Amino acid sequence: MNNERGFTLLEMLVALSIISIAALTLVRLDAYAVRTAGDLDESTMAGIVAQNRAVELWTDPVPPTIGNNTVGVANAGRNWQIDQRVAKTADDSLLRIDLLVRPESGRGQAALTIIRPSR
Repeated sequence: MNNERGFTLLEMLVALSIISIAALTLVRLDAYAVRTAGDLDESTMAGIVAQNRAVELWTDPVPPTIGNNTVGVANAGRNWQIDQRVAKTADDSLLRIDLLVRPESGRGQAALTIIRPSR
């Protein structure tokens, strides 16, 4: 009877395969985390751009015209597209302004709605 203990070649190959699959899963998870962090950065910056535009619209003495408008701006070294929709409200003295900000290239976006006087 042979009392030698150890792993067979087949057992070693199975163990190596399991470790390789786990390592590949971790690499994919890391790439997903990096991409998600980039999207979060773009969404945060889009929110800041939307807030800046809202302040411009709120402080402008002349109210914006009713309708849809698209504006391009540069902020933080990136180009952004602002889709602006101005509509009347039930109160004639107020306007509703919906802003949707997206980077010209990228995935993050932000939406913001404000109400301002129509006069």
